[in-house]
Amino acid sequence: VMFKLIVIACSVVVPTDCYQYHDTRGPYEDRSRCISRAYDMGNDIAQYNKGKIMPRSFNCVALNGTRL
Repeated sequence: VMFKLIVIACSVVVPTDCYQYHDTRGPYEDRSRCISRAYDMGNDIAQYNKGKIMPRSFNCVALNGTRL
């Protein structure tokens, strides 16, 4: 089973304005690698957006076959 990563990040000013970030490096062979990448992406999102958009959650989605 391979895992695809999706990170949800939201505006600090308007918490209901949220965005999905889809990882372009994966999919990953195991859940632990996917989780590790989620934290890296979360840090990058916060830094790139200068703290105005912060990560809220992530999901490592199990892929069936070759479908992304």
